[in-house]
Amino acid sequence: MVDLQNFEEKLRKETDLSLNEALCLCQADKGIQEPTALARELSLSPSRLTRILNSLESKGLIERTIGLEDRRNIALRVTHEGNTVVHKLHCSTITMPTHIEKAIENLHETVQSGEKS
Repeated sequence: MVDLQNFEEKLRKETDLSLNEALCLCQADKGIQEPTALARELSLSPSRLTRILNSLESKGLIERTIGLEDRRNIALRVTHEGNTVVHKLHCSTITMPTHIEKAIENLHETVQSGEKS
């Protein structure tokens, strides 16, 4: 747990983002534009995701647009500033502890296998 705490502290100092904010921003940059898909991909509750998206939006890193035909549809778009932060994350010198990387990989595999069922 200490490794994760240290990693997130370094991440926050370098990027001003929490781990969940960074993960959401990177996934949105990879093309996941629908909040429900993003929540499912990262195993976040809708309320938790809303708080994260509010934070990213207030920092100017993403924009949310409401569908013209169906106002319930919301699309995410990474802003220019958001793209700069994503690039910074990819070029970061912060090393993610191996066991955390493995846990994230296992989570993705579990989510993907659950979708195939």
